[in-house]
Amino acid sequence: MNRFLIAALLLITTSCGLTDSEPGTDSGAYTVAFTAQGSAGEATDYLFNTPVLDAGTISAEGVGIEQTGWRYMYGLDGTVFSVGYYDDNNAIAYRLDSRGRLAEAGRFVFENTLDVFGRADANTLLAMEVPRIGFADRVLHVVDVNSVSIRSKTGLRIWESTSDSLVAWPTALVVRDGKLFIPFYKIHARGDFSTPQTDTAFVAVYSWPSLQFETYLTDTRTGPLGVYGLFNGLVATENGTLYGYSSASLANGFTTRQKSSGILRIPAGTTAFDPAYHFDVEAVAGGKINFMEYVGEGKALANIVTDDSVVWGSFSATNEIHKLVVLDLEARTSTDVAGVPAHGGFYGKPWFVKDGVAYMSVTTATGAAVYRVDVATAIGTRGATIAGKELKGIYRLGDGR
Repeated sequence: MNRFLIAALLLITTSCGLTDSEPGTDSGAYTVAFTAQGSAGEATDYLFNTPVLDAGTISAEGVGIEQTGWRYMYGLDGTVFSVGYYDDNNAIAYRLDSRGRLAEAGRFVFENTLDVFGRADANTLLAMEVPRIGFADRVLHVVDVNSVSIRSKTGLRIWESTSDSLVAWPTALVVRDGKLFIPFYKIHARGDFSTPQTDTAFVAVYSWPSLQFETYLTDTRTGPLGVYGLFNGLVATENGTLYGYSSASLANGFTTRQKSSGILRIPAGTTAFDPAYHFDVEAVAGGKINFMEYVGEGKALANIVTDDSVVWGSFSATNEIHKLVVLDLEARTSTDVAGVPAHGGFYGKPWFVKDGVAYMSVTTATGAAVYRVDVATAIGTRGATIAGKELKGIYRLGDGR
């Protein structure tokens, strides 16, 4: 899916930079992946450090390390990976140097776009190449984070049906208890991202690290788990329970909607959906899930689609069709977050969560800002202004996050 075709509004970044030092070398408490836009509507991504998120203006002017074109961003234990999309086949790792400044730590090259990412352990990144047309392997790259090099590449079909001309689009890569869990949805092999079958949740299970296929987990209480471009169709809690969310949303790219948007779980130590657990989020939150981030102690933050009338509507950062809620996964309740305006969608993971507080990038039709969300009180507070389109990622690399 071409991001530039689904971008909706041009934003020009004119704010002053934070310092006059060489691009990208400033020390700061946070590292941000910043997206600006030029006059032709093509996004440009930058990485740089910033001291605070609660006040002031965040701008790439004079401080950003410019990236080539549109990028995926993925953070893993003190390293952030900037991964090219279509026009760049480099994955570049950045870390803080001995002076606390952002510096390139290495890079590796891949053949085709890597669309899904995950963490196997503190030194192992998982990244999957997902062909868009025809019947072909989904190539899993196992990457050594320390050396920034590919340890292995393995072709996995995950699932396909030649009679229906359908293939699997994975939405997460989660390793737990010696197994790799891959939730997926079915898309047409002709490459138009149509989804004619959305009546069942699917998870493929492989042994880890040998990558031998073991089984499929299925559940007809929801539709498929996860959303294109977000790679968090399954999230893990402190005790290893996995929660998977089903979007069932036109706005999130599904061309058919057959089940209510909701959440299922795979209890710790098991490889089966819990038959006693189904959280109908659509019924209690008043909309469909666009994105869910686990924040600890059985709570999650979720973007909820409030207008599901347009296919791919969530993928415009300025399309104000989302509200933010706190989900209590155990109690199966939803609480609207006060203070955060209706806002657009995003790619990747523009959130930083620690000790019950989340910082998130929020873009509206009039601009972008960081919001600080207290999960316990469900109250959001506007912080720094973003002098650009959005932040794709917020990290504290010095804390290994």
